[in-house]
Amino acid sequence: MLNKPDTPKNLREAFNRLMGLIPVPYRYEKNIQKTILIYLKVEGEEFVRNGIERTRELFTEKYQKRFPENRDKT
Repeated sequence: MLNKPDTPKNLREAFNRLMGLIPVPYRYEKNIQKTILIYLKVEGEEFVRNGIERTRELFTEKYQKRFPENRDKT
């Protein structure tokens, strides 16, 4: 189970869905959990989901530029 910050009942399901999108090594960091909860309260689930997906895309692009030999050959 996640180290849930004080998650209101009405946001628990959305919070759990969003945390499922976070890579495992970062999923249990309190700062990430708090940040997601704050944005979830203020902006909503779709906003947070888009932010997580965009961050993953940017990370992948930077990784592929830095390590081009690890790209998929497809």
